[in-house]
Amino acid sequence: MRAFLWRCLLALVLVSVLAAGGLTGGSWYLDHKLGRAGEVDVDLARSLPGAMNFLILGSDSRAFVADETDEASFGDTGEVGGQRADAIILARVEPRTHRGVLVSFPRDLRVRQPGRKGLHRINEAFEAGPQGVIDVMEQNFGIPVHHYIQMDFAGFRGMVDAIGGVRMYVPSPVRDRVTGLDVPQAGCVTFDGRQALAWVRSRNFSYLEAGKWRTDPSADIGRIERQQEFIRRLMGQAIRRGALNPLRANRLANAAMANLTVDSNFRARDGLRLVRAFRGVGPAAVEMVSIPTVPSGVQLRVNAKEAEPLLARLRGETDAAPSGQPAAPPGVLASQVRVRVLNGSGADGVASEANAALDRAGFATAVPADADRYDYARTEIRYAPGAQAKAQLVASYLKGAGRAVADETLVNVDVVVVLGRDYKGVAERPGGAPASSTTTAAPPASTAVPAPAPTPAGAPAPPAC
Repeated sequence: MRAFLWRCLLALVLVSVLAAGGLTGGSWYLDHKLGRAGEVDVDLARSLPGAMNFLILGSDSRAFVADETDEASFGDTGEVGGQRADAIILARVEPRTHRGVLVSFPRDLRVRQPGRKGLHRINEAFEAGPQGVIDVMEQNFGIPVHHYIQMDFAGFRGMVDAIGGVRMYVPSPVRDRVTGLDVPQAGCVTFDGRQALAWVRSRNFSYLEAGKWRTDPSADIGRIERQQEFIRRLMGQAIRRGALNPLRANRLANAAMANLTVDSNFRARDGLRLVRAFRGVGPAAVEMVSIPTVPSGVQLRVNAKEAEPLLARLRGETDAAPSGQPAAPPGVLASQVRVRVLNGSGADGVASEANAALDRAGFATAVPADADRYDYARTEIRYAPGAQAKAQLVASYLKGAGRAVADETLVNVDVVVVLGRDYKGVAERPGGAPASSTTTAAPPASTAVPAPAPTPAGAPAPPAC
C-alpha cells in the first residue's frame, strides 16, 4: 500500500480536541489520557526548549482484523504479516515563528539502512521497530528525532466513529470495488469509520460521469489529496464537536489512546507544542509537503537539490519566516499543483496565453475560461484549503501581480488564477514577488472537497453539508 497521510495526523487531531475548550482543565488531563497509550523505549535526540521534530508513523499491522468484513477490506495477518510503515511523517514544530510543517517521506523512497548493504525502501526500516526508522532519519538526512508517535487502522476508524462520523460533499457517485467504497448518489455524505477507511485507502477510485464509470486519472496524487482533505475535515469537526460536547471529546480521546503508541518520555507539554504549532492556523491551512523525489527504477530517491532547503529546516539549520510573513514553499513542485486560469480583465486571449505559459512551467493546468466578470483590477490567486504553499508557488511566476485569496469552494483544483488588469505575464522560472495580501473569499461553512471529475469554470459552488 502507498503512504496514508491520514493516520499520521491523528495525534494532531487528538491534542487539538483536548485543547479545544473546557475539556482541559490543565495539562494534567492530557497526561492522564496519555497514560492509556502504549509506550516504547527508543533512543532519541535530546529534547530542547526550541524547535522539535516528531516522527509520526502509520503502521500497516492487521492485528486488529476480527471479522470477515474487515478481512475482505484489509486482509488478515496471514496475508499481510509483520508490520511496515505505511506512512512516515516528520512534524516540525517551530515555537519562535509559531509555525509547523508536516513533511511526508514516501514509503518507496530508497535509503541506506543500518546493517544492510545497498539501498532499500524506507518503510522496510520499520521491520526493525521504531528505532530503525529513527536511525534512518538521522543517518541518511541528519534529521534529529525528539519524539515518536504511532497509530494504526483501528485508531483511525475508532476516531471517526467517536465523533459521530465525518460529513462532506461528494460531487458524483464513486466506488472502489477493492476497498468496498460505494457512494451511489452525489451530495452530502456522513462517513462512518468503515466507510472513511474505504475512502482514504482507495487505489482504484472511480466516479460516474455522463452515465459512465471512469477511473480517477490523477492516480496517487488524487488519492493523497483526498486523504489530506478528509483529515482536514476530521480535524475541523473533531475540534468543533469536541469543544461543544465534552463527552464526545472524551470518547474521541479514549478511541485514539487505545491505538496510540508514543515514546516513553512523551508528556502533555510535548503534545501541547503540536497544538500551538498547528491548531493556530486552523486545519485548512496546515502546511503539508512531501520530500522532493525523482524516479529510481520502480522506486524513488530524494531530489537532493530541491530537497535541501526543506531538509535544512528539519535539521534546524534554517527556520521558517516569522509569523505574518509569506514563506517560500519548500518541497512544492509545479507538477503537484492543479491550476485553472480565468480571464477577469477582458483582454483578448490573455487566459489562454497565461495557461500555456503555466503549462510550460510544469503546472497541471485545466482548460482556461472567462471569469464571472471583466472588471478585475487586481489578479486573484484563489487557493483551496491547505493549498496556500501551492498558491505561493503560482504567485512566484506572476511577476508580482495579484493577491492570495483563500477560497473553500474550489473543486478539483488547488489554485484558480483570475487575471486582472495588473497582470504582466508569466515568468519562465519562479522569482516574482509573492502574493501581497491574503483575504477570504468564502465563508467557513463551505465544505467543498476535491472532486474526481472536472468541474466547469463558473459552476456553482457545492452546497454546505
